[in-house]
Amino acid sequence: MEEDSGCKNVFDSVENSIFMDAYKINNFFKNLNKDNPAAEKISKQKVIKIKSELHQNSFWMLKMSIIFFKLIGLATFAHHIVMRKKRSLYTFQYSEFGIVYNVILSSLIIASNYLSIPFRLNLEYENKSNLTVGIEVLQTVLGSLVICTILFIYCIDQKSLVRIANRLMDVEHEMDCLYHLYQPLRRQHIFCAMIIVCILKVCLLILLLTTEILAFHTGPVSWLSDILPTFHVGWLLIQYFLLVTIIQADFADVNQAIQSLTRVGTPDLRPQSLYQTRRVVFSNSTVHQLLQLRDMHCHLCEISEDVSDFYSLPVLFGFTFLFLTLIYNGYYLFSPLLMTDNILEYETLSNTFIWLIFLIYPISLLTNRTTKILNEIGKTGNVIHGLLRCAIGKETKSEVRHEVT
Repeated sequence: MEEDSGCKNVFDSVENSIFMDAYKINNFFKNLNKDNPAAEKISKQKVIKIKSELHQNSFWMLKMSIIFFKLIGLATFAHHIVMRKKRSLYTFQYSEFGIVYNVILSSLIIASNYLSIPFRLNLEYENKSNLTVGIEVLQTVLGSLVICTILFIYCIDQKSLVRIANRLMDVEHEMDCLYHLYQPLRRQHIFCAMIIVCILKVCLLILLLTTEILAFHTGPVSWLSDILPTFHVGWLLIQYFLLVTIIQADFADVNQAIQSLTRVGTPDLRPQSLYQTRRVVFSNSTVHQLLQLRDMHCHLCEISEDVSDFYSLPVLFGFTFLFLTLIYNGYYLFSPLLMTDNILEYETLSNTFIWLIFLIYPISLLTNRTTKILNEIGKTGNVIHGLLRCAIGKETKSEVRHEVT
């Protein structure tokens, strides 16, 4: 009997401790639920603040870039500001004025050859020969033809450019609507990187003009044939780079949003290895969000195809011209080193180095960004496989494998 009473006391004490722990846990969750509305309100305010800041920065940058590209003939469309859900958005339309502007700009470029070609023929400099004069005249004519061809393509295919711009704005609007699905990418860093790229391009231009004056004492007539075609082609590649950067960021947002669907309801303190293989049950709203992400990914793929088709011919002409200019400047770089009787002038050598950097800079940016967007598109397949791995049970997996084999 004494043993039974002792056991009963032990069980009573254990039962009391269990109830006390349950009571503490219940109070903990009650306090947690009380704190949740305040935390949710604060997080919602932060999200709204971040969205407004990103929208203002992107709006300002888009406005400045459109004005600049209009001046150099790389934005022939008309743009208007419309209000949608208390937000100001850009809409783009076909413009005949942009076509007229590009035609006038092309005429001025052709007319400038009547000044630049005689200047090339009469210019006196060291190591002047019939070969160098012929190459410079060819470079002048080819540069004018490349600029006029690019301007002409922007006139003919203006509707494609308008469609690309409007669809990209629609995707950005849809991305804002799905902002709550994921921790957003640091768009502020993307905007800053794009601004830095443009500022470096302008700094290289100023540095190139300075070395041209110091080395060759050139003026505006010489710049028309030397720097203007390279300047125009370089900004064409920079424009292509900016579009690819925006599309790549959108692809990254879509991938991150899909990944966030597998993390819904996952405790932060649970080890990674324990919930990687768990099965996630999707609600109807989650399936609807996943379908929205699928449609957005399809839209981005279609926009990428349109951008590639539009820029294929202008970039081909631009790369050809830059390649020939690189060869010509490479000749000036190595010729003083190969000829022992010539005195090495540091002004000329520094000018050649700046020229090479000025030519390679937009090419390297575009190739690097193209590689990144291809990697981001390929990453979507891995993200979908990870989502299916969490959503499909073991029995379904075995059935699928059985059907495949």
